Amino acid sequence: MIGFFKPHTLAVVGVSESPDNLGRRIVNNLHEFSFNGIIYQVGPKGGTAFGRRIHKSVADIPDQVDLAVLLVPSRFVPGVMEECGQKGIRRVIIETAGFSEYGPEGKSIEEEVVRIADKYNIRFIGPNCIGVVDVNNGLVVPFAGLKDIFARGRVSIVSQSGGVGLSYLNIMASENLGLSKFASIGNKLNVDENDLLEYLIDDDETDIICLYLEGISDGRRLMSIARRTSKPILLHKSNTGELAAEIAQSHTTSLSGDDAVVSAALEQVGIARFHDSNTLVNYLKILPLPRMKGNRLAVVSRSGGHAVIAADACEKEGFSLVKFPEEFLRSIESHFRASVIKLTNPLDLGDLFDFDVYSHIVEQTLKLPDVDGVVFLHTYVSALEGISSLALFKRIEEMSFQYQKPVAVCVSTDEEEMSKLKKKLPHPVYINPEDAIHSLALVRDFDHNSRSEPKLQEGPCDEDSISRIIETCLSENRNPLLDESLEILRAADLPVAPYRVVSDVEQALEVLSEFKRPLALKLIAAEASHKTDVGGVALSLRTQEAVVGGWKKMQEAAAKAGAGAPLRVLAQPMVQDGMEIILGARRDETFGPIVLVGLGGIFVEMFKDVAIRLVPFEEDEPEKMIHQLRAFPLLKGARGQAPRELQAIVKGINSIARLIARFEHIAELDLNPLLVLSEGHGAAAVDGRIVLKS
Repeated sequence: MIGFFKPHTLAVVGVSESPDNLGRRIVNNLHEFSFNGIIYQVGPKGGTAFGRRIHKSVADIPDQVDLAVLLVPSRFVPGVMEECGQKGIRRVIIETAGFSEYGPEGKSIEEEVVRIADKYNIRFIGPNCIGVVDVNNGLVVPFAGLKDIFARGRVSIVSQSGGVGLSYLNIMASENLGLSKFASIGNKLNVDENDLLEYLIDDDETDIICLYLEGISDGRRLMSIARRTSKPILLHKSNTGELAAEIAQSHTTSLSGDDAVVSAALEQVGIARFHDSNTLVNYLKILPLPRMKGNRLAVVSRSGGHAVIAADACEKEGFSLVKFPEEFLRSIESHFRASVIKLTNPLDLGDLFDFDVYSHIVEQTLKLPDVDGVVFLHTYVSALEGISSLALFKRIEEMSFQYQKPVAVCVSTDEEEMSKLKKKLPHPVYINPEDAIHSLALVRDFDHNSRSEPKLQEGPCDEDSISRIIETCLSENRNPLLDESLEILRAADLPVAPYRVVSDVEQALEVLSEFKRPLALKLIAAEASHKTDVGGVALSLRTQEAVVGGWKKMQEAAAKAGAGAPLRVLAQPMVQDGMEIILGARRDETFGPIVLVGLGGIFVEMFKDVAIRLVPFEEDEPEKMIHQLRAFPLLKGARGQAPRELQAIVKGINSIARLIARFEHIAELDLNPLLVLSEGHGAAAVDGRIVLKS
């Protein structure tokens, strides 16, 4: 990918002498940012622009070209790509629109471009994009006119949308955030976000990577790349529509829609997701500072009111406010003119006006071993204290790095002064306490460290039995029936409750007599995968009369579903006092196999209380999933209830993970409910549904 950012020679194709020509804007940008390479202009009419010759074709260029930028009508792009291939150009940016996003005609042109690129081994960005930026060497090729107002820094941006990308560039400029590189990838026919991400994690000029995507090309590759780096990756993923409920064949699919899977995948590999520009700014302001190593904050404020606001924000974000040692407080109090303010955390310095003492207090606060980070709130009138405040901010930043603890500086002053601060300070400041504290919470809550690829957790699995059932179902072009699904779950080492398959009411009565427990009857029929929809479930049948009535209900349900003879029913002794949990798995088109755990039974769609992980996952992830549920206090035994067998859930998550990972024909599965019994008594699966790939 280096050829896209560090070319020595560059051809801009689509330049003319017309003043409103977009190709001229590209060349103008290159001059504005002092591109340090050689620029060749190409346009079919020839002529001159910027005092330089416009070559009539790529072939007319006398030298080797490292990178070509194309902005010509889409119908001419294949011909120009052919010229580039013959010229030996192996890196191309196609900014032209009018391809598959435009209609069938554009789609056919797109296919021809791909064919030519494959023929000559050309890697290209686009089409339908605005190109790339590298402020370090002046390579700025968007067709939108830009001014060199960007601070040089270490943030790189990849955006699928040119418009959103430009808005991010505007944010970088207005907030004086340091930019390194930018790439707009448009239709991403050839080079996609993963290619550029792979380049940027190894780029010495990039420390923070920001992505805007409407679709993810290869979720598994994205996760693998993210695991290899400790550089923070921030992602704004839009186009978040859920899968339509009516096409979902299982609860798992409707609960784990596309966007839920994306969020789970990103969190699993430490990619921080954001949804608005304010959150992006907060991330970019705090990430260059040292990271917090714990959850303990100290707030130092020149204003009592701002101190109260900060305390509220700390509580909202879950921070712990450190209790300052008495000796520390007395040393600060000695600098006050009058002892009229009770010192605590937040530390109100309203009676103190010595900037050198402010600096001393912040330093002493940073030295406290119980302090993991500091918020410094400073209110001032620029005309009186502007110079002193600027010097103070620079000193505080030095101390932040000296003691390797973040200090989020929040300033309340006039707009003109804030504008000056953005230009003069190497790191940004905040304008309200809530943003400063929220920023610290953002980096606290995400682990950006590199991590190894996880492995599938080992465990028992009767693969031969599972394979036989699946092969039978595939040969008959159907999904496993209820009893077959339960047998697959049992073979995968899941605790399936005992049952019998019966074909008449006498056999059902025998099961009632044998187990001497209330009975459940469930219709087994390919036409009734959702049994309750047709009345194919009868529960808590305690007497012979109740079983006879339940059997009639099964007959009616079979008729309603259109199930043919013979009637097959699953007779199952009721499991008492179990808490209903759903375990599920499915194969996501972008990210591959996922597992899900949540509150089950009739509440599953109502509360949507679920946790999702992609398979494989780290050994401790099943326990984290359980703790993530809002229903976790119930599992732990809230309000005098007996705690549940959590290890049975952990074991179940690992079992269905192995099942979905090892058997590629399984598209979806639900185990709903898994009845989790009291601690020490395990769990029992009483129902299951498995959907195979068609």
